[in-house]
Amino acid sequence: MREFGWLLLPVIAFAFLDWASTWKGWKKRLYVAKPAVVILLILWTYLATGWHDGMLWFGIGLLFSLAGDVFLMLGPSFFMPGMAAFVFTQISYLIGFNQTPIEFTFPVATAAVIVGLAASGIFRIIRPGIEAKFKKRRMLVPFFIYFAVLTLMTLSALLTLMRPDWTQPSAALAAVGGVLFLTSDSLLSYNRFVKSFPHASTWVHLTYHLGQLGIIIGAVLHFTG
Repeated sequence: MREFGWLLLPVIAFAFLDWASTWKGWKKRLYVAKPAVVILLILWTYLATGWHDGMLWFGIGLLFSLAGDVFLMLGPSFFMPGMAAFVFTQISYLIGFNQTPIEFTFPVATAAVIVGLAASGIFRIIRPGIEAKFKKRRMLVPFFIYFAVLTLMTLSALLTLMRPDWTQPSAALAAVGGVLFLTSDSLLSYNRFVKSFPHASTWVHLTYHLGQLGIIIGAVLHFTG
């Protein structure tokens, strides 16, 4: 990992360029910066781990993330393909976090209840906006599926804190990353379907990139530690 750690520097640089581009409205720079962040993460994880020993699922998740990023940059008509790509991202990360079973304990159950209640509360807020946008109740199904998978991924990231095989640094990064990923998609949905707010894209991209970095660096630390 240390041998290729320098690749994280351009990842961070392009992430900052992406955030500045969304803040300033620099569309051409955004088209370069946003996919560059995930492309470099793909390159770094492959060079650092070879996608062995469980990292394969996180590598696959990054590939779907890249596809989702590209779709979402193409405009509103590509929103559903983008969301579909990110469904597979969440499934990949979900599998990656759960390659070994976790013991069912009271803290695990408590975490599941808290995360479930938080996610259901978010979905209740955005649901009326989705219904108003699409005029068809069946359009709620793909959104419900996405939020369900995203919730399970976030819970799985948090539960690394209770896994004895995960070190505290790697688990803390993964847990924070999972929460930030959920935060990013919640902000995106709120801005798109409920009420727009200033510099929404910047906050969505900021939490998204930090979420990805937390999940991926945490996973790399775990599988190479």
